[in-house]
Amino acid sequence: MSDDLRGLRNALTHCDEQIVHHLGERMRLIRRVAAFKAQAGLPSFDREREGAHMDDLHGRAAMEGVPADVLRDVFGTLFAASRAAQREKLFEQRERFSVGILGGTAGMGAFLARLLSGAGYAVETTGLGVGAPNAEVASRHDLVIIAVPIAATVDVIEEVGPHVKSGACLCDVTSVKRAPLEAMLRATRPEVDVVGTHPMFGPSGDDMDRQKVVLCAGRGAAGAARVRDLFEAFGAEIIEATAEEHDAQMALIQVLVHEKTMVLGSVLERQRADLPRSLQFASPIYRTELAMVGRMFSQGAELYADILTANPEGAAISHKFEQEAAHFARAIAMGDKASIVNRFREVKAFMAEFAAWAKKESDAILHDIVRHG
Repeated sequence: MSDDLRGLRNALTHCDEQIVHHLGERMRLIRRVAAFKAQAGLPSFDREREGAHMDDLHGRAAMEGVPADVLRDVFGTLFAASRAAQREKLFEQRERFSVGILGGTAGMGAFLARLLSGAGYAVETTGLGVGAPNAEVASRHDLVIIAVPIAATVDVIEEVGPHVKSGACLCDVTSVKRAPLEAMLRATRPEVDVVGTHPMFGPSGDDMDRQKVVLCAGRGAAGAARVRDLFEAFGAEIIEATAEEHDAQMALIQVLVHEKTMVLGSVLERQRADLPRSLQFASPIYRTELAMVGRMFSQGAELYADILTANPEGAAISHKFEQEAAHFARAIAMGDKASIVNRFREVKAFMAEFAAWAKKESDAILHDIVRHG
């Protein structure tokens, strides 16, 4: 081995040792941050702070000649470790209370039961033919969570609401909020706190790190604070909204997007498309779209049927989707390029301020697909 190579390797070793030293110092600082946040009752995840810090680091990395994907990988891992350390500290000071989860044997209910039990909460669950009667479980816990399918939610609330004890909190986790929240307020006594929640993610993974949970206040500040603190302790970001705003937003985020995805899948089926062969030709964008179509159709039909039909704002947004699809279909059939160009430009003008974020976000996604796909 040449002396030059040996010298370079020694320099690399020293650099790596310095990196480890600074990582240790970083973790010590994180533990101090965690202790401060725990004492102040602050959440472990601050999306605005983390995003701004990452942007600053990207600028510094460019000056130092560090590739953007390397920076993302390294600091993504470091930020995740920081949030985990903060959550661990936060849980040390969280109150423990009993939780009853109606519908806690499958889906989101089972996910919550696993997380809460693992964190030291006393959890009792019910499911189809499993556990004590719903009303009995609801009567003996400090927090009662309704996690049954959307179509059954209001009926279960009306069944158990009168049995929830004074001082307890009743909440749900369904993807529509107006009807469940009204039912909880109607079915419970005034001494019971009520809050509507919607975890904006599926029931998988080990925690709620960086996930969003919508919280719709119903009745009682203590119950809302307890539920908020609970989700934040698991790393979630809380979005506050009225039930009406939530349902309007979900018409865009769920009904419109899921209907589009369902239509794409339906067209592929009717075409009898050779999906494996199409992937050999696929651009990263097509791979992403096809992955989302496949993801939807790997799950239960009833879930998506409920999402599309239960939202009171769903029919109106679906009608607009139908109108716009028909507009483009007519233009394509007639070879009307001008109509397509004009509509494209109108939408582009509407999206102008949003475009910079969208380009950055989609570039990162597509880059990861190219690297790992």
